[in-house]
Amino acid sequence: MHVEPYLLAKCKKNNRKAHNELYKKCFGFMMAISLRYCNNREDAESFVNQSFLKVVSNLDKYKEDIPFGSWISRITVNTIIDQFRRDKKHRENISSVDMDDLRSNSVQVDFNKASQELDAEELEQMIQTLPNMSKKVFNLYAIDGYTHKEIGEMLGMSDGTSKWHVSFARKSLQKLVKKSLEGLKTMVLL
Repeated sequence: MHVEPYLLAKCKKNNRKAHNELYKKCFGFMMAISLRYCNNREDAESFVNQSFLKVVSNLDKYKEDIPFGSWISRITVNTIIDQFRRDKKHRENISSVDMDDLRSNSVQVDFNKASQELDAEELEQMIQTLPNMSKKVFNLYAIDGYTHKEIGEMLGMSDGTSKWHVSFARKSLQKLVKKSLEGLKTMVLL
């Protein structure tokens, strides 16, 4: 995402029209990030607005040697994590899962074939079906590139718990991909 330096300079001077123009440029990018973590569009829009307020309030801290898209991406993810921490007491309880059952039901999927037959939208919908905590950890790890240690610190869990959620999410997604591919084979045979 590229934003012209003159626009950022105007925003730093609290020019409302520049703020509006910057918001329009950033909205889609920030919304895509927020939707990865939210179950509905209204919550995602709320995170975009909260994040944009932080962006505008902290423009004086932005360093031009860092890509602007990376900077606002980090702010957006941190805003979502901050909200998660505030809501921690209301967070869903993680049910215990028998790891032996997970191992015995492991599914092998040919991801080369899957990537050819599944589009990004279908995969995004599959990710949305994961339990909230597993979805958050998977997004932070697989999509946003955080380490298990960083995720553990952000979400108040151990590195091992973060690894478990990523493993659980991957196995769940493998099952969904396999099921989807089997559905495609059935349609082709008909």
